[in-house]
Amino acid sequence: MRFLFYKNRSKIIQILILLVITAILRLPTFFLSHNNNDELIHLSLAMKIEKYGFNVFEKQQYNLFFVDRGFSPKNHLIGVREGKDRIGSLLSGFLGERSKLSHHPPVLPFFLSLSHKFFTNNLVYLANISNNIYFMLRNAKFQFYACFIPFLFSLFFILSVYVLGSLFFSHRVGLISAFFLSLTPIELLTANKIWADDMTAFFAVLSVIFYLYALKSNKSVFSLLSGLVCGFSILTKMSGVYIIFVILLFHLFEHRKKRANLKNSLSFFFDRNILYFLAGVFITSAWWFNLYYSIFSLKSMKSYFRINETWGLIKEWNWYFSITSSRPWFSYFVLVPFQFPLYLLSYIFVPIFIFRKKFKSFGVLIGKEYRYLQFLIAWITVVFIFLTLKPGKELRYMLIAYPAIAILSAYCLNLFYQWMRSKISISVNLQRLLFISVILLSLVFSLRIALPRILFRVDIIPIPL
Repeated sequence: MRFLFYKNRSKIIQILILLVITAILRLPTFFLSHNNNDELIHLSLAMKIEKYGFNVFEKQQYNLFFVDRGFSPKNHLIGVREGKDRIGSLLSGFLGERSKLSHHPPVLPFFLSLSHKFFTNNLVYLANISNNIYFMLRNAKFQFYACFIPFLFSLFFILSVYVLGSLFFSHRVGLISAFFLSLTPIELLTANKIWADDMTAFFAVLSVIFYLYALKSNKSVFSLLSGLVCGFSILTKMSGVYIIFVILLFHLFEHRKKRANLKNSLSFFFDRNILYFLAGVFITSAWWFNLYYSIFSLKSMKSYFRINETWGLIKEWNWYFSITSSRPWFSYFVLVPFQFPLYLLSYIFVPIFIFRKKFKSFGVLIGKEYRYLQFLIAWITVVFIFLTLKPGKELRYMLIAYPAIAILSAYCLNLFYQWMRSKISISVNLQRLLFISVILLSLVFSLRIALPRILFRVDIIPIPL
């Protein structure tokens, strides 16, 4: 064990530095205000789970009925607690949440309820609402239970991206991609909120790691684990369902060159890894969809997942939805590189990958990792297609694709670096300086966008059009 530590000591130190930087940039969450709509909804649902336990669904209590929102102007705190009226003071302000079952899946509220039970004896779920330094420092202890969960899962998310990048390509690509993601504005924004996005993305990446390891090791038990974890991603936020389509599209890519005969058709439709994966998804998430179907008709479920029939009403009185709903269809394509300029490399790389035979210098290098690059492109493509068609262009919905974007960008940057070393006759130190300078310039640009929005609690990154 000691030998392995000394052998990989430099890698371990680099990973620890990455996690320390990641943690420092997410520490503000413990002090900042947390009175965003979704944050209060998650706290309210956690309160219901803590009271009713696993019977919360059977008793039809997984909703916002009988929940009051209270303020303490003196202490600059907001809290949610059980109320006496069906339409409590919290629900009176949320037009899209008046249903028997909340559309927010239960995994994040479940973890929040565990954290609340462990860290505090207070029956009220409290959060800070002040931007005053004194109250921010004073109130941190009251909301630690709530901020700890997204903080922890953000670290897990960044670490999982490093692991995935390392498994796909190399330690360098894994480290750079995790570093890119840790400083991406939308990831910094979601990590400093009591939102489900980071947890969803972490489970999605973990699902991909298990599935690809199943293919590599030919052990179907990891496909089952992949499906189970993908189910947890769905039960955290519905965007976790995209991973199912990513893996199915990759499966299609894997078989597209095989001859069309009975044997190959059977191996395509009854692939053991795919069947185990889908079985895992079914085991963990089928009950949630069944619960929806038992409460809502099949026809109304489609509109319900588009934030109910009240979508048009919501965007009239809520500035956030009025902005996101009016964005053009290509918003995500613009916003991804706008946040972090080096993500443009993932766009540039796609035509290089498709026409790799014409780019002979790159083609030789690409050929070694063809399968993994194909998976990353499938991942990005699926999420872009679904979100481009979806109403409302909230950038945090894209977070589930950012691991693939970050890894592909880091891989492409490393590819250009290798090409430059072989083709351009300048000193190695100068090459490294150029390489590091490009990364630092992108990071400075990224932080310039991210930090003001985190510190001043702006929930949206404007589209530069």
